[in-house]
Amino acid sequence: MKLNGSAIVFDRPRHAVLRPVEFPEVTADSVVVATRCSGISLGTVLSLYEGIGIEESNSYYPMIPGYEEVGEVIYAGPDAARDADGTPFRPGDRVMANEVRKYPGGISSAWGGHAAFAVKNPQTAPAPMDELARIPDNVGYPEAVVAYLAAVALKGVDMLAVRPGETVLVVGMGNVGLSALQLAKIAGAGRIIAADITPGRLARAAKYTEHLIDLRNCGNPAEAIRACNGGGLADAVIEASGCPDAVSPLADYVRPGGRIHLQGQYRAPIVITRYARWNCSDLSITCSIATEAGCKARILKLISEGKFDAKLYDKIVPVAEAPESYAAIAADRYKYLKILFRWEDAE
Repeated sequence: MKLNGSAIVFDRPRHAVLRPVEFPEVTADSVVVATRCSGISLGTVLSLYEGIGIEESNSYYPMIPGYEEVGEVIYAGPDAARDADGTPFRPGDRVMANEVRKYPGGISSAWGGHAAFAVKNPQTAPAPMDELARIPDNVGYPEAVVAYLAAVALKGVDMLAVRPGETVLVVGMGNVGLSALQLAKIAGAGRIIAADITPGRLARAAKYTEHLIDLRNCGNPAEAIRACNGGGLADAVIEASGCPDAVSPLADYVRPGGRIHLQGQYRAPIVITRYARWNCSDLSITCSIATEAGCKARILKLISEGKFDAKLYDKIVPVAEAPESYAAIAADRYKYLKILFRWEDAE
């Protein structure tokens, strides 16, 4: 099978183009997915667009970015991987495709999901989290795109081990933070507090909690937390803003013996000041990035059951508008939550 199609390519910092690319060889152990929808991640992918974190991601220009990719299976080889239940994938299946980590022709894969096709096999998608996940019939492609960062948040909530009745503070109301609000509640949190520095992003969080804190304008954040938490600090904090300067103040927001989970894509080193403030509080700090096997299917099930709201995007545009969309988000990243691309005309 010879695939002919285009991909979004970053050929230099702050320059995205849609152009034809060479796709990986389709082998007997491959599943080929025709992309129907993909999305811009305002963390890792936008950083690469801006030329930040290239070495850490093992990428180089030109690169195919993106890991939020869904579509329809058009080929499944006789030796291709099956789903978690052992069911083979078949043409017509709707799936989360996500990462393709290897492309031919001297082009780098920066997760490689912004492309007309995803060729998934042990060479191009070797990690357990690279698995395909079937999309339930009552879940749309846009919701399934959003499900990837929700799966990232799910891994973080699992690691934080939210306990019934706890107060959980989530800092940063992007896709991961808004997902973490919902997932912490599903995990049993008694009170959830949303915090951000932008009123527009906090307004989105009002759908999931009545406890909102504007960290830039509230005066003393710790006192604001106490005011909406019966006088106490948070039991646990999820930091999802990706801002390095947001990390050190977290010690003031959580009770002694509490837990902090770092979930952001940080663009610079994190510096924890006044270490005694942390050390004397017996805090536990964990961190995670990306997702892991099984998380995609779990999120899709929650969406299908109406337990998770995946309408976490601004708009859907034709993929031909990708260059303008990336430029617009880079110019004012806090204005946007997510822009999705429609791929039907790009194969």
